[in-house]
Amino acid sequence: MQYLKSWHWLAILTLVLLYPFSTLAVEWKGNNWSAHLNGALRVSYNDDNIGTKPDDTGTDTKKSNKYMSGNVSHFQFTGSRALSMGLNGIFKTEWALDPTNTGDEGLSLKDLDQYLGLEGGFGILRVGTMLTPYMQTGIMMDPYRRDALAARFFPEIQSALHSGTAKGRGRTTNSIRFDSPPAKGMGAQFLYGIDEREDNDNSFGTGLTFDSKYMSLFGQWYDNGESGKDKAYKFGGEIKGGGASLFGQYEYDDGLISMADNLAPEDATVDTNSTYGADTWHAGMKYTNGKILVIGQYGQREDSKNGAIPEDGLTSWLLGLSVYLDKTVYLYTGYVQKDYNNDRDGDSRFTLGATLTF
Repeated sequence: MQYLKSWHWLAILTLVLLYPFSTLAVEWKGNNWSAHLNGALRVSYNDDNIGTKPDDTGTDTKKSNKYMSGNVSHFQFTGSRALSMGLNGIFKTEWALDPTNTGDEGLSLKDLDQYLGLEGGFGILRVGTMLTPYMQTGIMMDPYRRDALAARFFPEIQSALHSGTAKGRGRTTNSIRFDSPPAKGMGAQFLYGIDEREDNDNSFGTGLTFDSKYMSLFGQWYDNGESGKDKAYKFGGEIKGGGASLFGQYEYDDGLISMADNLAPEDATVDTNSTYGADTWHAGMKYTNGKILVIGQYGQREDSKNGAIPEDGLTSWLLGLSVYLDKTVYLYTGYVQKDYNNDRDGDSRFTLGATLTF
C-alpha cells in the first residue's frame, strides 16, 4: 500500500513537471468539435485541533491531527459540437482524485459532474448529474471553494447543501437544469430532479441572479419534494470595487439544511423530518493587491429546532492569505476557529497549501 501511495505522488509530480508542455494538449478543435481538458492539483498540510463532545469522559480530552491532504484535486473534460439552427451540443465529465488515500481502496476516483446538453439563443439545457444553482451561487464567491479553507467544509459557514452528490444535496443526480440567457445581467435557473424511488417525490429548485461589473446578487429556493420539512431558501451577493469586495449569504432552513447537516434524529427521514431552523449565514471581505489576496470570513449556524441534540449551532471565522506565483499556481495559508453553542470545546485548523490549475 505504501508503494501505491508513493506511485500516486510520483504521478502528481510528473504532471507538475510536464505542466509547461500541457497547454499544447488541453484544447482540441476540428470538424465542428471543440474540447478542453482542465482541472487542478491541490495539496495542503493541515494541523487540526478537534474539541471534545459534551458526553466525552476521561482525561484525554484533546487530540491533534496533522496530515497532508490532496483529496480535492480534480480534472474535467468538456466540449461542444456545432449543430444546425445555431445550436451547440455540450458535454462535461468531471472527476475528483484522492492520491493520499491509504485505505483498502487505494487510489480514490470519484465522479462529479456528468451531463449532456444543448446551448443556444434560448439558454442552456443540461441533463445528468450537475451542480444545483443553490450550490453554484454559494461557492463562486469563495476563492478557496475547493481548498482546505473552503467555507463549506471545515468552517461550516456554508451549509451541506453546498457539497455532496445526492437528491437534496449540492450536486444532484438524474436531473434537468435550464439556465436562461442573460438579459441586462439578469438570469434565471430552473432545476428538476427525478426521484427513482417508488413514491416518485421529485425535487426542484429555482433562482434568480444578477451580475454586473461591481455587483452580483442571487436568490435561490430548493425543495426536496418530500412530505416532511424539506426546503431551503437563500439570498446573497457580492459588491466589488478597487481590488476589494464584500460578500455573503443567508440561508433559511425549512428542514432541508438540518437534514443535509445531519442535525435531525437518526430515525428521521425526508418523509417525516420535523427538524428545522438551522439558518446559516456568513459575511466576508476579500482584498487583492497585485499577486496577494487577503480574505476574512465570519459566520454562524443557528440552533435547530427539534434536533437530535440541543444547541447544535456554531460560530466560525477564518483568515486566509494567498500568493499567486502566476495565473495557474498559488500558495495559501490560513487559520479557522470554530466554536459550538453547546459545551463542546472549539475546533481549529491551521493550513498551508498549494494549488496548480491547468
